[in-house]
Amino acid sequence: MRALEPQDNTRTRLIAAAAALVAEGGIAAASARAIAALAGASASAINYNFGNIERLLLTVFEQGVDDTRTWLKTVAPQIAPLPHTPDGGAWALRHMLAAWTSDGRRLALTYQEAITAGAAPAAAWTRLWRDFWIDTTQAFGLTAMDGRVLHAFFEHEALYNLSAWSPALESAALADMVDHLANVWLKAPHRPSRDAIVLAERTAGTRPYGSVPPAAMRIAKAAAEVVEDKGLAGLTHRAVATRAGVTTGSVTHHFRSIEDLVAGAIRGQVQAMTEEAIERSNGPPPIDDLLTADILIAALRQHVTADTPSPAVIRRRRLFLAAVRREELALAGAVIRFSYGGTLRDSLGRIYGFSGGALVLQAGVLARLMASIWFACAGDEDPAAARLALFTGIEARFSAQAGAACNLGHTDVSDG
Repeated sequence: MRALEPQDNTRTRLIAAAAALVAEGGIAAASARAIAALAGASASAINYNFGNIERLLLTVFEQGVDDTRTWLKTVAPQIAPLPHTPDGGAWALRHMLAAWTSDGRRLALTYQEAITAGAAPAAAWTRLWRDFWIDTTQAFGLTAMDGRVLHAFFEHEALYNLSAWSPALESAALADMVDHLANVWLKAPHRPSRDAIVLAERTAGTRPYGSVPPAAMRIAKAAAEVVEDKGLAGLTHRAVATRAGVTTGSVTHHFRSIEDLVAGAIRGQVQAMTEEAIERSNGPPPIDDLLTADILIAALRQHVTADTPSPAVIRRRRLFLAAVRREELALAGAVIRFSYGGTLRDSLGRIYGFSGGALVLQAGVLARLMASIWFACAGDEDPAAARLALFTGIEARFSAQAGAACNLGHTDVSDG
C-alpha cells in the first residue's frame, strides 16, 4: 500500500489540475503540458495513470457528476421551506440557478464544457439535473412535465446565468423571465413585468433580426468563421479582413474594438444559423412565411426535434463560454445571452398580436425553452421521444395561453 501512495497522489493531483484548467479556461486550456505543470508531474504521468489525456478529461467529467450529486445534497434543503405551489417552484428555480452559477461556478463551467464537447459523462450529468427537477416539482405538488419544463429552462440559464456583465440587471431580467415561465407553464398567478429583459436587451446593444447593414453582416459572418476555425484567441481585425476579403479599415469602421468584433461574430452566427435552416431542403420555411400558428409550431418542432443540435448553436455556446471567462468581453457575452428570441419575435407579433414588453418576454422565454430541449433530453433513454414529448408539452401550454391572451386583447404584459 505504501508503494501505491505516490502513484495515487499523482493521479489525484492530475485530476485536480485538469479540473481546474477546464473550469478556468475550457478544454482547450487543458493541454497535457499545462496539466502536468500545474500538478507538479511529468507529462508521461498522464499516460501512465490514465492511458491518455482524453481518458483523464473523462475522469474529470465523471468526478464532476459525483461532485454535483454531493453539492445538491447540501443545497437542495435550502428550497424545502418554500411554499409547495407553482410560485414556490419558480422561486426554487431562481435560487438554484443563482447558487449553481455562483457557489457552484467551477462545477457549472465544467458541466458546460462536457455538454459542448459531447463528452459521454454529460448525459449522466444532465440526467442528474433532470431527476432533481422532476423530484423537486413533484414534492411541490406539481407534475413531472412541470419538472421537465423547469429543467429545460434551467439547462439554458445554467449556461447563460454564468454571465457577470451586469449582475443587478441580469438578476432582474431573470426574475422577469421566471415569473413569466411560472405564469404560462406552471399556471402561477400573473405578475406584471418590470420590463427588465427589455432594458437588458437595450443596454447590451442587441439588434433586431435583419437590422444589421449587409456590409457589416458580411464582416460579421467572416468573424464567425474565424472564431470557428481559430477560436476566440484568433479573432483579430486583420484575420477577419482577410476572411471577408476587405481592408482592415473596413472592419474597424463597423467594429471598432475586439468586443465589437465578438458581438459581430455572434450576430453573424445567428444570421448564418437562420440562413442555413432556410437553405436546407427539409428545413423550416423562412421567417417571413410563418404566417399562421400552425406553420410556426411546425417549424419550431422541426428545429428542436432534430437528431443533432444545430452546429451554429454549438458554436454560439462555445463563444459564450470563451467570452464569459474574459472580463473585457463581458458585454459580448451579454449580447449572446440577450439575443435569444430575436428571430422568433417577429412571428409572435404577427401571428398572436403581442407587442411591447409582452412580445419581448414571450419570445425570449419561448426561444430559451426551444433552444434547450435537445440538451435537456440528452440524458433520456430515448432522447428523440423525450424531445417530442417535451416540445408537445411546452407548445400546448404556450398555445393555450397565447390564444387566450389574444382573444382577450391582452397583448401587453402590463395589461395583465
